[in-house]
Amino acid sequence: MNHVTPNMLDSYDEVQYPSLARNQTHPAHVAALARIAGFQMPPVERWRVLEIGCGNGANILPLACDYPEAEFVGVDRARVTIEAARTFGRDLGLSNIELHALDLLDWLPDGEFDYIIAHGVYSWVRPDVRQKILQICGRALKPRGLAYISYNALPGGHFRRIAWDFFRFHLRSEPDASARMEGAREAARVMMNGKDPDALAEAVRKEMANLVDRDPAALYHDDLADPNDPFYLLDFVRQAAGHGLQYLGDAEPRRDDVHGVAFQTDDWLDARQYGDFQACRRFRETLLCRQGIALDRKISLERFHDLFAASRARPSGPEEGGREKFDLPKSGTLTTNHPIAKDVLRRLSSLWPDSTRVSELPFTDFPPDEVAEMLMRLLEGGAIELRVSLPRMAKAVGERPTVSALARLQIAAGCRTITNQRHQNVELKDDIGRTLVSLMDGTRDRKALSHALASAGAEAGQIEFLLEKKLGELHLLCLLTE
Repeated sequence: MNHVTPNMLDSYDEVQYPSLARNQTHPAHVAALARIAGFQMPPVERWRVLEIGCGNGANILPLACDYPEAEFVGVDRARVTIEAARTFGRDLGLSNIELHALDLLDWLPDGEFDYIIAHGVYSWVRPDVRQKILQICGRALKPRGLAYISYNALPGGHFRRIAWDFFRFHLRSEPDASARMEGAREAARVMMNGKDPDALAEAVRKEMANLVDRDPAALYHDDLADPNDPFYLLDFVRQAAGHGLQYLGDAEPRRDDVHGVAFQTDDWLDARQYGDFQACRRFRETLLCRQGIALDRKISLERFHDLFAASRARPSGPEEGGREKFDLPKSGTLTTNHPIAKDVLRRLSSLWPDSTRVSELPFTDFPPDEVAEMLMRLLEGGAIELRVSLPRMAKAVGERPTVSALARLQIAAGCRTITNQRHQNVELKDDIGRTLVSLMDGTRDRKALSHALASAGAEAGQIEFLLEKKLGELHLLCLLTE
C-alpha cells in the first residue's frame, strides 16, 4: 500500500498483487498464542477487526465469513483492488465488513478494535506511513487488543538487499512495469548462473535463484519496490514502544529464535535478537499489545489445556533407537524419540483434519512442565497448530458434501488457489477437483455429483471410484463444511 498523491494510479492498481489468505493472521490462532503468553483476550467470535493494506480482500473476506457476528474494516490505498474486494463481499452477501480506499496519512479509524492486521505493508512504505500504522495501533487498540505487523527482518534482509539494490541499478532507466518485471527475472537468471566459487557469491546466486520463479507481480511489489526497508527486531520493538505498545511474540513462532544460541542471556527479548543473528532471520510477523499488560513468559501447561490442537504431520516409519520420523507440511521432517512428541503427533495425525483439545491428548503420565515445553517445541517446529476455537469443518464426507460459498466463488472467478476452512491456501490443479468444488453447494448428493462428472467427460467405469477419491482429498484439504 504505497503512499501516492491523489489522482495518481496506485502501483497496486497498475500491477495487482497476488494476494492470498494468511493463516498466521487468523484470530483463533493469534488468540491462542496470546493465551500461551499469559494474555487472555475476549472471545474471538465478536471481535472488531481492522486490516491495514487489505488489498483485494483475500485475507479479510474469509475472516468475515468465519465470524458473521464480528465486525471487519479493511482499508487500502489501491482503489481497483478495494472495488474487487467490495464485489466479492457483495457476492458473498456479507453485511459485517466495510472496505475503504483511502490514504492512511489522512485517516483515523472510528472506535477501537480488538485486533489490527498490517501484513506486507510496514517495510514497503515511507517512514511517516510506518509511524501512522503504529499510531493507529497505539490509539485504536482496545485495552486488551492485539496487533499483527509483518516486516522484512535483519540480518537476513542484508542478503535480500543485495538483490533489491542490484535490480534498482539494473532497471534504473526502465519505467514500464511489465518491462521491469521481465527484466528483473532475466537479470536474476544471469546472476544465478555465475561461476565465482566464493561463498558470498554463492549466497547471492541462491538468492537470485529464489527470485526467478516468483510470481512476477509479487516480485514487482516485494523486490523491486522502493521503499523496501528491513528492521532488526529490537529496533522495531523500540518503534512500537514509542506508541505505547509492547512485543508479545510472533504469529509464527520458530524454534531458531532462541534455542541452541551460543550467546546465552536472561533477557527474553535479547535472546530472540541473538536467535535472529544466528538464523539470519529474513521476515517477522510480530504481535503487539498495550504496554502495562503483564505477560508471563514461563510456559504453563494450564494455558494449553483449553486450546484445540491439530497436525498435518504424517508418520513415515520408525528409525533406529526408538526414534520416529514424521513428514511435516512446510518444514520437511521431524525425527524424535521423545515419547510425548511421538504420542501427540500419532494421535493428531489419526484425527486430521479434525482437532482435539490439548487436555485430551495422551500425556497424563508426564510432568506438566515437560509436556508444556514439548508442546511449545512442536508448535515452533511447525508440527502442530493451536487455536482457541474449532474451524467450521465437516467431520466426515456427508451425503450432500458442501464447500464454502467463498471457495465456490473463488473457483467461479478462475482461481486455482482457494481458501479452506483453516484459512489456508489450497491449490487445486486438476479440472475434476475444481468442477466438484464449484458444484458442492449442499444441494447435490453423490448421484448428482456423479452425473456432473460424467458430463465433464470422466470415464464412465471410473466415476464412482473417482468421486469418492476426490471427496476424500477435499476432506483432507479441509475444504468441506458442515
